[in-house]
Amino acid sequence: MHGFRTALSGLILLAAHVAASPAGTELQGSVLKRIFSYDKDLRASEKIVILIVAPTRESEEARDVAAVFREMSLFPAVVGVNDLNDDLTATLSPYSTVVYLIPGADVSAVKEFAAQKGFLSVSAETSLAEDGHVSVSVGVRGDQSEIVINLPRLQTERHELSAELLNLARVIR
Repeated sequence: MHGFRTALSGLILLAAHVAASPAGTELQGSVLKRIFSYDKDLRASEKIVILIVAPTRESEEARDVAAVFREMSLFPAVVGVNDLNDDLTATLSPYSTVVYLIPGADVSAVKEFAAQKGFLSVSAETSLAEDGHVSVSVGVRGDQSEIVINLPRLQTERHELSAELLNLARVIR
């Protein structure tokens, strides 16, 4: 239990630095990777695939995010909204796949896809979690960083996060 509390404390400190650091993307990626460890399905996975969904595969922002996740030993793949289909996901499992939504991508298509496949959806835009388009977001509110978790969306995607993490986040019910 002590190790769990230490990890939670580290997550709080890491989230607090997201707003203050010029390296926000890297810190945000670190926070998201830690959040994955509080998901009962993802924490057991040895390999987490991150489908980074952008308006197009050529998105520079998506490539930058992919580079950050790759440095964290995750397995990112940049895809366009038009790539979201059964062929793409034939070998992927909801126990090891996360959908990262880049702003500007078709929110409704990503939302439907994540729900249908049971993939956890995340974003850097807190408004997307507030509005129920993704389950989890890590962003900035004022001069503070925050984790926003949308419980109805989380349930739709058939994921469960630990109570300890829910206590750290702003939870939308």
